[in-house]
Amino acid sequence: MAFWCKAIITAILFVTSYCYGASKTVSVITLPDYEPFGYLAQGDTHVVKVPPGEDSELFEGFAWDVVRESFHSMGYTVELWVVPWARALTYLDSGRVDLIFPVSISAERLKIYRYSKEHVNSVFYRLYVLKSQSLEWQSLEALHDMTIAQMRGFNYGERWALLKSVDKYDVGEIIQGFEMLMSKRVEGFVGYEGVWDIVLHQHKLENDIIKLPMFDSNKEYLAASLGNPMGRKLLRQFDIGKRRITESGKLKEIQAKWSDLLSESDSSSDNKNQ
Repeated sequence: MAFWCKAIITAILFVTSYCYGASKTVSVITLPDYEPFGYLAQGDTHVVKVPPGEDSELFEGFAWDVVRESFHSMGYTVELWVVPWARALTYLDSGRVDLIFPVSISAERLKIYRYSKEHVNSVFYRLYVLKSQSLEWQSLEALHDMTIAQMRGFNYGERWALLKSVDKYDVGEIIQGFEMLMSKRVEGFVGYEGVWDIVLHQHKLENDIIKLPMFDSNKEYLAASLGNPMGRKLLRQFDIGKRRITESGKLKEIQAKWSDLLSESDSSSDNKNQ
């Protein structure tokens, strides 16, 4: 009798443990058009559960690989949400999802979000101008009284945020900013090296538009709403997982996979932080 009791208890503990493991899920949200860090093959909305060892068939990118592999190394199934950026922020703020990526730190965002300690990727800010413009780069301050396009809701670092001597014109899509530059409705377009370069290539604008030297840089992270009671724990799990894939060499594999699309600055910066 004692044997059977012990067997039953063992079986119950096994099933309980299995169910707990199966329910170890984290929901993350991101945007659909941020190549090479994350981009959707079609459409602008995608939701899928990705267990350890698996991947999304429609979404890919460097940042997604880092986030997915980090959580998988901790035994988590990743519930991936891909929606336009403004909606992603709304879903995070309302508690519909746990975490958002990739997002940089700013003074305003620190009032509402907490961040992972480990970064997901790096971004490098440059000013894009017409090749035919006679504009010699000196500093941001030298752009006095110019009209410069910027992506709505994007962070370009503290130097750009504090710059008041230029007229900043919001656009909703990267190609919209380039079209305004081509039509000379703006005199420049601030952008993220790599991400902006891919759009230039896709629209065959490399011969018309050039980028000036980098004026600032930033790292991008996972973030949770301060109101999410699980946020701190999930961010800590990512941090541990990121260190695991760094130590195992998996991160280097991811970097090698995306090396042709990442900017040279991005690869060297991430390698220094390993």
